[in-house]
Amino acid sequence: MKKIILIFIFTFITFKWVSAESRFGELTEMRDERMRGKDNQWVRPHPGPFVWNMIEKEKGKFTWEEADKYVIYAQEHNQTILATIWPHANWEQKSCKRKKARSPFGKHFTKYLSKPCSMDDYKNFLLQLVDRYDGDGSNDMPGLTKPIKYWDIMNEPEFKMFFKGSEEDFVEIFNFSSKVIKEKQPDAVIVMAGAAGMFPENKKFWKSALPKIQDHFDIANIHHITPPDGKCDKDMWVGDFAKLLESLSIEKPIWVTEAMVGKCKVLPIYINAFANGAELIIDVGVNAPGMKMSKKKRAKLNQFIEDVDGFQSLTMLSKNKAEFTLSDGSKKIIEF
Repeated sequence: MKKIILIFIFTFITFKWVSAESRFGELTEMRDERMRGKDNQWVRPHPGPFVWNMIEKEKGKFTWEEADKYVIYAQEHNQTILATIWPHANWEQKSCKRKKARSPFGKHFTKYLSKPCSMDDYKNFLLQLVDRYDGDGSNDMPGLTKPIKYWDIMNEPEFKMFFKGSEEDFVEIFNFSSKVIKEKQPDAVIVMAGAAGMFPENKKFWKSALPKIQDHFDIANIHHITPPDGKCDKDMWVGDFAKLLESLSIEKPIWVTEAMVGKCKVLPIYINAFANGAELIIDVGVNAPGMKMSKKKRAKLNQFIEDVDGFQSLTMLSKNKAEFTLSDGSKKIIEF
């Protein structure tokens, strides 16, 4: 009797989203042919070419070759770019004698991860970056047909691996960046710097920081990277993250922009993440550091994407059965 009641309740749990674009994507790296993302999906270059140090290697001297490669490839494959902005440049941070940091991405990244010495210099870089890819017809990249609209400002700032600064420094950089971007590109969509999970230390940082940046981002952002033992959260932390947002009275769409399944089964963890509020899930990719997804799991994920991508709504019929309403109005039931 209890089982029948449970199924009856689940039948009425329906999740709808306004957008019916692709619900899936991958982290990308152009140097690796297997890490360039799939056609017609999202891509999040990581760390990507939108690093101040890579574009403005000397003050006033801008080099766009690497960034253009990503944008051109995305255009040719109908990919939508989520661009991560890294506000660090070696020359700029040397100007006020910032301390060097251990690069999380090797020699292709920057040697410094602190707050900019000059926010004016940083602002100039931001304006140049947005101006080249905003698609307004002025100073655009030659041949630009698919502008960059989605900007992810910084990455996991609660961990010193990616940012050597205080919470106050992060808040200042984030809000400043958002304002500059929105003024230059009014239709830009700002994505919150991804939270590195929902462990106690993550919650502590974001419980304090989120109210200070909530007026300056459009999309809330959570990451799910499993430790070496492969231990995973059943819904990629989306449920816990949604509760944290609710406790702070913050109503924003939720994206998972780094997804690693670890020892979890593919279909349950993806469907549970969607069912708890995720609108988009970006996989870390086949050659990402850390625990790899098996060929069998990868095949299941690819089939799942083929079956439901672009879905408009999701109805949980039971704990292991979900009905997806696709963009053409048809239904697809997935058992997991």
